[in-house]
Amino acid sequence: MLKIVFALFLVLLPTVAMGQETRTFVDDRGREVDIPVDPQRIVSLDDLRVTVPLLELGVVPVASHGREGDAGPYIRAAKLATGIDFDNSGIEFVGSDISAEAVLNVEPDLIVVYGGRDELLNQLEMIAPTIVLDPTADDYMGIYEKLAEITNTQDTLARLKARYETQLTQLRALVDTSEITVSVITASEGTMTVPHTFGSLGIAVRDAGFRVPALMDTLDVGTEIRLSAERIDEVDADLIIDSYRSDRGEGPEAADERMREVFPQYCDALWACRNGQYVRVPREEFYAISYYGLTASIYTLTALISAQEFTLREAE
Repeated sequence: MLKIVFALFLVLLPTVAMGQETRTFVDDRGREVDIPVDPQRIVSLDDLRVTVPLLELGVVPVASHGREGDAGPYIRAAKLATGIDFDNSGIEFVGSDISAEAVLNVEPDLIVVYGGRDELLNQLEMIAPTIVLDPTADDYMGIYEKLAEITNTQDTLARLKARYETQLTQLRALVDTSEITVSVITASEGTMTVPHTFGSLGIAVRDAGFRVPALMDTLDVGTEIRLSAERIDEVDADLIIDSYRSDRGEGPEAADERMREVFPQYCDALWACRNGQYVRVPREEFYAISYYGLTASIYTLTALISAQEFTLREAE
């Protein structure tokens, strides 16, 4: 069936592409791709890392990868960050398990892939110009630079950056970030996951000048390590932030339960937890790569550290 669909597409391709002026874009795989100068029908194949940034830049894709929920498909973190989702935008849902046929059906003029989909890449390239963005090729927020270039929204990005820099300046004026260690962790299936940088929250921690546990700095950008209970001391800090999946109906107790699976007495073992500086936050807005997530992170860090008595481990 798919072969037939693609055969029909190849017949229609000149109609779809007619009249589009193109330019060359070098993606994160080093591939030179001829893309539309002014793309109008973008398909995003990663909701959290491509669709949300596009929406923040003011670009509504024609279709997006998404998740399946009890109330229907959704773009993870999109409504929290931007107010936009499948149910109020006209964005087509092309699935959580992407097929080339689903992408073909929405007649894109540009397809954006995030760090994978290698098994589909050849097929996607037959449908429309396809670029691959890779989180380890640059830096976490570097995807905004590339998406802004692709969509001609550099002015919007400049305003987002200016707001964020102002928020960082305010935080640094209130808190001596260089004296404070912040650890962002999660747990699942009996082990702790420690990333180099945990989404927007991890970016804000590093950009603000907070220190992180030495283990995190040994990791490559975009990678993480899983630890057993024996290494729990390596994640301790002045402030530890854990998270739970609010989009799945979880609350703070879910994060606590997962850590207890790692080590039933984890709170006794961690200085931050013993001293009331182990907090749990909803994961969605803090994990998404978004300027909204950066804002939420800055204000959360400011409130946790500057608006209460905060103790450093060295002072114990």
